[in-house]
Amino acid sequence: MKTFKLYSISLLEGKDGNVHQKMVPIEDGLIINMENQKQMWYIEAVVSEDYAEFFQRVKEKEEHILVDVVITSKDNHPAAMITSVQSITSLSNSKISVLLEAKLAVKKDDVIEDVLKDLVSRGFSEEALLEEFKTRMENLKAHPQSALGSIYRSIQQSGLYKLQ
Repeated sequence: MKTFKLYSISLLEGKDGNVHQKMVPIEDGLIINMENQKQMWYIEAVVSEDYAEFFQRVKEKEEHILVDVVITSKDNHPAAMITSVQSITSLSNSKISVLLEAKLAVKKDDVIEDVLKDLVSRGFSEEALLEEFKTRMENLKAHPQSALGSIYRSIQQSGLYKLQ
């Protein structure tokens, strides 16, 4: 089991055929890789109680939330995860703690592949391709919008999850 600091979390919501990111400001948080056969992760985020109703509704309806998380440092690549709400705990100072059970929806290698496909489709080749690829990988702060749409649609179509 490995534990990391949760740097940021954003909700990925499907609307009108597109996926929109909604940042959830966190006060504190951690993410635990259970390193088990099910490849489960747990995310605990301390957020404003303004989000209590949203998370409670998702929990009661037994829905899933697609999230993008960044761990340890803002410079790390995000990880898209499919989550379910396990518990919501009221804290002092108008905060709540939300515990999410999570599985990786896309691996870093898939993101790299998406960046490369995008560059090739835009006509980059040889040295220009290599330079642009290096630049994009250094500056990658989020999944490309096209990748998020593909991830969201494939999760919806799998029938395994009930996206909110």
